[in-house]
Amino acid sequence: MAEAKKKIGRPSRLVYSLAFLLLRGYLRIFAGTRFKFDRSGLADLKEGPALVISPHISGIDHISVGVACKKYRPTFVLSEHLFSKPLLRFILTNFAHAIPKRMFCADAGTVMGIMRAKKEGNVIILFPEGRMNAVAHTLPITPGTAELVKRLGIPVYCVTADGAALADPKWYKGFRKGLVDVKTSKVFGAEEIASLSVEEISKRLDKVIFHDDEKAAAGRRFPARDTVKGLDGILYKCPECGGEYTISAKNCVVRCSACGFETRLTDDYRFTEGKMKSVNEWFYWQIDMLDLDEAMEDDIKIGAVGRDSNMDMSAGEGHIRLDRQRLTLTGQVFGEGVEYSSELTALGGTPYTPKREFDIYWQKRLLYLQPSNPYSVVKWATFIDKAVAEARGIRLY
Repeated sequence: MAEAKKKIGRPSRLVYSLAFLLLRGYLRIFAGTRFKFDRSGLADLKEGPALVISPHISGIDHISVGVACKKYRPTFVLSEHLFSKPLLRFILTNFAHAIPKRMFCADAGTVMGIMRAKKEGNVIILFPEGRMNAVAHTLPITPGTAELVKRLGIPVYCVTADGAALADPKWYKGFRKGLVDVKTSKVFGAEEIASLSVEEISKRLDKVIFHDDEKAAAGRRFPARDTVKGLDGILYKCPECGGEYTISAKNCVVRCSACGFETRLTDDYRFTEGKMKSVNEWFYWQIDMLDLDEAMEDDIKIGAVGRDSNMDMSAGEGHIRLDRQRLTLTGQVFGEGVEYSSELTALGGTPYTPKREFDIYWQKRLLYLQPSNPYSVVKWATFIDKAVAEARGIRLY
């Protein structure tokens, strides 16, 4: 009986098909988001085990990959934070048979789950960046991905959705009309993986996952009533005067309260005025301007998962400090003292929700760190990204 509990299993064919049919139908009818699928890259994938990877730059990436691979009823590897919501946890555990993953945290349980899924002949879905970027551009692949591919030794495929990050940006509230063009490709055969080094595998994974959605979907239109709704959650620095937290975004216009600069974002994701021509360009300019020698500090609120496995956004409070080497946190959670200190290269990165929180793991417990200024969340997260990238000698874009 104990052995049976370890079985990953697969989603019910009926439930799986119905779920993705409803999700796709909802987007088409209520948002006007259309999908076009080219599954030719999966032509020789008759059955598992196999690994399917995908860039992760949109909230609808799971739908793109899930529909592209629907005949296989795949096993998704998903962030643990999705399991902290009661209804979603019930669905992902009992119907999707998903494997939870602690992002940027050593997690032997996830690897064991993936190996079990392989043993059961499943097709496994993995987003190797480890989290979703705030803009329409991929992040570097998390360390250890190439080693996992080598250890699995099974065929690897890729699903890429051009336009997904423009139809459903992380910073936007809702979905947009427009076309999402889903393409597939084969990355490795099992025999080829056996003959390649980890470094060679890593280089090809980097090349396959790299994706700039603004370029891939250039010229397409994604109309919305308010094209900039939520954009002030990731654009915090004015490129004209350098002011921080002076940016507002409303009625298709981005404005700086300090110097009065204004620009409109058109439905093809281009700014009409100023130095920055696109959201990606503005976002990465901010990172380039970040001075890692200027430490950040703040008093914060802390969210944490309680004994009921649900997230409590008011679990505690504390003080955080960040410099180019280390993130430190002192405080309390559910009345328990918290002392946390991590080198940024060990932390790796931090998932975040604009204008709400960024995440770390303390003693393998998920914590949501909520700065006093919610508009600063993106700066905390991208400070870590830039410091880690510099330490590892890699580029963020």
